[in-house]
Amino acid sequence: MTFNKFTKKVLTTLAISLAITISAVQANGQELVARKHGSIKEQIEQSALHQNQQRVQDILNYAYQFRGVPYRHGAASPRAFDCSGFTSYVFKKFGINLDRRSGAQINDGRRVSRSELKPGDLVFFNGRAVGNRIGHVGIVTEVDQNGSGFRFIHAAVHTGITVSHSSETYYSRRYMGACRVVED
Repeated sequence: MTFNKFTKKVLTTLAISLAITISAVQANGQELVARKHGSIKEQIEQSALHQNQQRVQDILNYAYQFRGVPYRHGAASPRAFDCSGFTSYVFKKFGINLDRRSGAQINDGRRVSRSELKPGDLVFFNGRAVGNRIGHVGIVTEVDQNGSGFRFIHAAVHTGITVSHSSETYYSRRYMGACRVVED
């Protein structure tokens, strides 16, 4: 074997060893970063925005469990609810204390415009008589993609806990405002 062939063989072996070492160092570095910060998915799941979105989804899932429970004025238990009894009962499960009266619950969060509505927001309506006094409250479950309306879960006098749409005549004429109690 000549000097050139020997040198070439040694250099090739060194290059392979160096490539393996660099690859191992890169893998270790990526593993360290992943351990320190988590994967991208884990980082997203740990973000405050994701946690609040998950919290809102948990609130809505809990509220849905009560569909069909009857309405009873002044009630706030799984056997029967009135509108503000329902919202205060649901949010209390998640450590959010709302006033017991619908007219006061609008002050329990940051007011938001109708165009800013998100699931989990509280929406307020006049009671049976159209006027300027809040008499009904529900929880937004879904906002239409085009922003034209929203669905909300609430305790309705005739049907108990149900989901309605803001475009229904009764509610479209009575909408008064909204507030957000779970911030992003």
